[in-house]
Amino acid sequence: MIVLRRLFVCFVLVQFSAPLIADQRQLVILHTNDFHGHIAEENEYAGAARIAALVKETRATYPGVLVLDGGDRVSGTPVSSLYKGVPIIEVLNEVGYDAAALGNHEFDHGYLQMLKFKDIAEFPFITANAFAPDGTLLADAPSMIKTVNGIKVGIIGLVTETTPDIIIPAGNEGISFAPAAEMLKPMVTALRPQVDLLIVLSHVGHEEELELARDIKGIDVIVGGHSHTKVLPPVKVGDTYVVQAGYYGAYVGKLDITVDTDADVMTAFNGILIPAAELPAPLKKVDRIVQRWEKKVSRQVDFQIASADRDYSKVEMQPFLQQILTEATGADFGFYNMGGIRDVFRAGKVTARHLWNIEPFGNQLVTVTATGRVIKRILSDEANQAQRIASLDDDKTYRFATSDFVAAQAERSHGTDVIIQNQSKLVRDILISYIKTNGLDGLVQRAN
Repeated sequence: MIVLRRLFVCFVLVQFSAPLIADQRQLVILHTNDFHGHIAEENEYAGAARIAALVKETRATYPGVLVLDGGDRVSGTPVSSLYKGVPIIEVLNEVGYDAAALGNHEFDHGYLQMLKFKDIAEFPFITANAFAPDGTLLADAPSMIKTVNGIKVGIIGLVTETTPDIIIPAGNEGISFAPAAEMLKPMVTALRPQVDLLIVLSHVGHEEELELARDIKGIDVIVGGHSHTKVLPPVKVGDTYVVQAGYYGAYVGKLDITVDTDADVMTAFNGILIPAAELPAPLKKVDRIVQRWEKKVSRQVDFQIASADRDYSKVEMQPFLQQILTEATGADFGFYNMGGIRDVFRAGKVTARHLWNIEPFGNQLVTVTATGRVIKRILSDEANQAQRIASLDDDKTYRFATSDFVAAQAERSHGTDVIIQNQSKLVRDILISYIKTNGLDGLVQRAN
């Protein structure tokens, strides 16, 4: 028996002294995108304090956690609009982000304000293809390498190259955006050999992100933004997973990844979206900061102006928002672009805050005069304008009411073929005043 025991001990010692198999390490990634100023918990949106609680809980549970944001943190709520995005960056500092991409809405108050965001932020902005008028990079860096739980993670940031076409010209003169794919391919080639895991932190939109995954090899994960897409389950294109977490904090993405750091390959992947309702209770420290900022704007926006008997979709809202612009100007018709409708009415009280959320950009009301032929081209990208387009005579001149944002894009494309007259009134103020006076019922009937 003694001999057998000794043999067993020797066997065990040999087993444990043999070389270990590949070094498998775990990484959890939490990701958000298109937050748009929704720091307070409201409706189906989590608010920053509950997201911060999730980050804290996750970091206490797992040895390796990375927290990323896919851009467009500002513009969408009164607290963001009135204070030009500053409160949003201050609050998100408390969430614990490791890196964030620039979004097109970071430029809503001009690129100099975006540079102020860089100064305030306690996390780096990573974007490779956005440049100041002097050609210098607007972000903190084009890419970064961060070691998490022994995993060397490379992160490359991108913003949509169409940004100049979807931001206000004023304050953004001279900035430029290189094509995302052209920038990304050589960067992946250069960074891939240096890291165990390669992530693209993108604000170019889901369909474009799928194209990047298809065309550029060597990317493990694309954490996306811009298109407000709820990607569930994650989409795998070749060896690349593409994810995105909706918008406004309605979801937080969670990726559970295993990496073989000896072979620099991802050996396991699981991705989910956590609905706001399933997040932990708000982190009190962050909630206090949120409430302090929200109190600064409450008096201006938290008063009732009407009632809604049901919930409305954005498609349903577009006609009566257009009707308000038409009646406010006496124009032939109104045009309210779908991309400018940032929230909806829900059954119950309608407050001024709702209108601020619907039109958070502070756009001016204008009229645009042009021939039917030109107007058809202006409206051609809007799927819901087919009936309007069909009713226009190419050679007849029309005057339509819209925002100065739409007018600026029309002038950029059509020059002197459009005549723009500024009404010196904010679209948001017109909406609030009209609905406060007339309610919703009659307006909806006239719009239909």
